[in-house]
Amino acid sequence: MKHPSKYFIAACLMLIGFCQNGKAQSINNYIKGHFNGSYENYSQTYMQDDKIGAFMPQDKIGSNSFLKLDYNFSKFSAGIQFESYLPSILGFFPIPTTNQSKIVNKYFKYTDNKFSVQVGDFYEQFGSGLIFRAFENRQIGINNAHEGFDIHVEPTDFLKLKVIYGRPRKLFEYANTVSRGVDAEININSLLKLKEQDNGLNILLGGSYVSKYQEYTGAIDNFPATVNAYAGRLNISTNDVSISAEYIDKGKDPNLLNNLSFEKGKAFQLDAAYTKNNFGATVTYRGIYNMNFISERDVEFGSLAPVNYVPALTKQHDYLTSNIYVYAAQGKGESGLQTDLFYTFKSGTALGGKYGTKLSFNGSLFGALKDSNNIFGLGEKQEKYYRDINMEIKKKLSKKMEITIGLQQIFYNSSVIQAVSNEDVTAYVIAVGGLYKFAPKKSIRFKAEHLSTKNDQGNWASALAELSLSSPFAFFASDLFNYGKTKNHYYNVGASVTKNATRFSLGFGKQRAGLFCVGGVCRFVPAAYGFTATLTTSFAN
Repeated sequence: MKHPSKYFIAACLMLIGFCQNGKAQSINNYIKGHFNGSYENYSQTYMQDDKIGAFMPQDKIGSNSFLKLDYNFSKFSAGIQFESYLPSILGFFPIPTTNQSKIVNKYFKYTDNKFSVQVGDFYEQFGSGLIFRAFENRQIGINNAHEGFDIHVEPTDFLKLKVIYGRPRKLFEYANTVSRGVDAEININSLLKLKEQDNGLNILLGGSYVSKYQEYTGAIDNFPATVNAYAGRLNISTNDVSISAEYIDKGKDPNLLNNLSFEKGKAFQLDAAYTKNNFGATVTYRGIYNMNFISERDVEFGSLAPVNYVPALTKQHDYLTSNIYVYAAQGKGESGLQTDLFYTFKSGTALGGKYGTKLSFNGSLFGALKDSNNIFGLGEKQEKYYRDINMEIKKKLSKKMEITIGLQQIFYNSSVIQAVSNEDVTAYVIAVGGLYKFAPKKSIRFKAEHLSTKNDQGNWASALAELSLSSPFAFFASDLFNYGKTKNHYYNVGASVTKNATRFSLGFGKQRAGLFCVGGVCRFVPAAYGFTATLTTSFAN
């Protein structure tokens, strides 16, 4: 007998077609309120390639599918999310998932003036997320939605409250834990009834409390079954400047990721930004210690049902060569900072030319804590984990042509970030790209890059081209070539077609083994060789 989820998927696809076309009768005749949804499918075939380390599993096809349906009527809303992995794409989950399909999220929500309550599965965040964040990242394979309730209340004009209680999702089941928490935010301007300032001054004061409970039946005395965490934050902003600071204190939380340490956890993050006319600057500092806040103490991977969110605070580059050496945050302990500077030379000036010129600079540095009791400051004696110094120039040469030039210097501590080598890597990247619009709605984008290093696998080169036409079709081709040691080519060719809210793409090529990061969160992807297909669509009545 065929897997029943295949019939479910077929029925859902028929529903999508009905909602989009509606040729027989409009769905509005049957549904009051607003109905919307989306469907995504990512599929991959596998072929053997011993040279790059790509192996062929027993099932030569992996497929991840997501169907989300939401309905809103007046003050009420409800929804479900169905997921199917037949089986999951290699590397998507830290634990292989084979032929599983299930409704994983379901919720009901009531919203009124200054009050809302959601029961079922919910996503939520307190502050920056360092103390609590329930979120979904499909590209990385994280979904720690909590099953329980999430309440928002604004009892006064100056106070906002959130209360959560639930158990986090762990793959297709739920973790054997319970999370409880409350978050409060006070608007000082409203509290003190300050008149609106010309400079736009606004002050927010916030605090959070989160506890995690997991039963303990072991033999260790005074083992904490409940872990409490507290956070305080302050946000000050004007028309030009914003400053926010947050401090987290986490109780004793012995788990597998911190080797059953009974030391407390702590974190501090400071963000500052300044914008004025054609200049902008941002600075972020963060120090953390023992902040692997996970639901179950015996899990081996931080991406399985995390309680909080600790992303890497480094620039997410779109260069093929830069993404060979990417940083993953070290929850056990790190301190570091990132800064961005932006400046636009206006058109008509010597450096701006006819169309203006954009200049950006970014730098980040992260390393080990010199003292676990001190999460503030950097120093020469700090063991370096990662450093990235880069700049980018964007220049429009004509109405049809613009170019981008990027330069980057990377330091990468392989033994800490990936535990694959004791050799540190120092690398230099140069990238030149451009966009040429040769007709209305027709363009070609190109990019050439080079990474030079005497370490690891040596030098790399890459090239990419994308052709977009006024028709629904687009074509792409790229190659990442290691000519330092392995002589391996990681090429990809393919095309995509877009029709209204539906997009389908098909590609063929090779995938390099390494860290894949989205939004500062990373997962390891194995080497792969074969076809990849992506289908995304959305619909509504």
